[in-house]
Amino acid sequence: MTPKMQKTKIALGSTTHMVTDIYASFIVGMIPILTARFGLSLFLVSLLTSVSFISANLTQPVFGYLSDKYGVRNLLVAGPLIASIFLSMLGIAPTYWVIIIFLIIGKLGVSAIHPPSAAIANYFGGKRKGFANSLVSFGGTIGFSLGSLFIIYIIEKLGLNFTPIAAIPGIIIALIMVKYAPDINIKARKRLSAGFWNKLKKIKRSKIFLLLLIMFAAYSRDLIGFTMLTFMPLYFTERGVSIINFGYIVMGYILIGGMGGLISGYFSDRIQKRTTVIQISILLSIPCVLAIFYVPIGAGIFLFILSGFFAISTLPLCTRISQDIFPGNVSLASSFVLGVSTGSASATLMLIGKIADNIGMVTTIKYVTLFPLAGSLLLFLFPLVQKRRRDTQNISDANIKI
Repeated sequence: MTPKMQKTKIALGSTTHMVTDIYASFIVGMIPILTARFGLSLFLVSLLTSVSFISANLTQPVFGYLSDKYGVRNLLVAGPLIASIFLSMLGIAPTYWVIIIFLIIGKLGVSAIHPPSAAIANYFGGKRKGFANSLVSFGGTIGFSLGSLFIIYIIEKLGLNFTPIAAIPGIIIALIMVKYAPDINIKARKRLSAGFWNKLKKIKRSKIFLLLLIMFAAYSRDLIGFTMLTFMPLYFTERGVSIINFGYIVMGYILIGGMGGLISGYFSDRIQKRTTVIQISILLSIPCVLAIFYVPIGAGIFLFILSGFFAISTLPLCTRISQDIFPGNVSLASSFVLGVSTGSASATLMLIGKIADNIGMVTTIKYVTLFPLAGSLLLFLFPLVQKRRRDTQNISDANIKI
């Protein structure tokens, strides 16, 4: 009998993801404030978001491995605790480099929460694993969308010295997780973890290639997304949009994208050609981005939010595909799409910032749209590799029968 979705555990995973990701977007809302306070160049601005996203994403395979081997409970407690404490201190950091240190440590807490929350969706999602993934992912989306507005509101009402009070929700959810955090069966977990490393030496190149295709699609999508979140705060505020209003714009950008992800995740268990949906969504985001700079500010804001819908909606599909490729280690598989791809895009952002200092912010964004175009086109290879892999498997099975 096919197991049912365990809604309580999915809700706990989604809630923890949501609260932790509130802190993940603090730096986005604070970019205009920190730029004015420290007189930052575009390179130093991009370094803030680059270091932030690298720490939050490139380290995810490590936490994915730890989650598969030792269980999700400890990470579900430590993640929100570390993220809330260190990222809430950004407002009282005395220098730019102290901010960098707080970002690195705090974003490790954000990183720690993603693989176990994805594992919860997979293990407790029953026959609706894709939908469970989208629910947990949407929880993070809600948190990320609220984070910028939350920290901006505290700064505007109380001042920079009061940002540490923002840590309260993270501390509370960490205490809740101490008592109620779900875990995976220990024996099964150890067997799966050991099996992965034994199989890794014998893994077929076709599966690696399939994973790389999905990773590059995720990388290209994240690169344009991070570029927009880094530079658009400056673009809009320079054109008269207040910081608090930009907080609402970011909330709309991420929430609309999360809703798209919820829809794609809901149908991901029924969609046969998931890569085609990813291709279409990524391609539709490109004209939205390019048109922002040729229309009035109001229309530009609308297009910015719409680009988020097309880009972010592909996240659950990419995660589900990676889990299908490596079903024995879903935390680790998820971390490659949620972590390595995203972390690589974050690292590239440093180069993007340096280029923007030389050729301008808008021109740089236009060139960056070439990456999602390439990522979408490369996905045409995915079904071809899959078909060749199935044909090879059928020939092998036929030989065995003979």
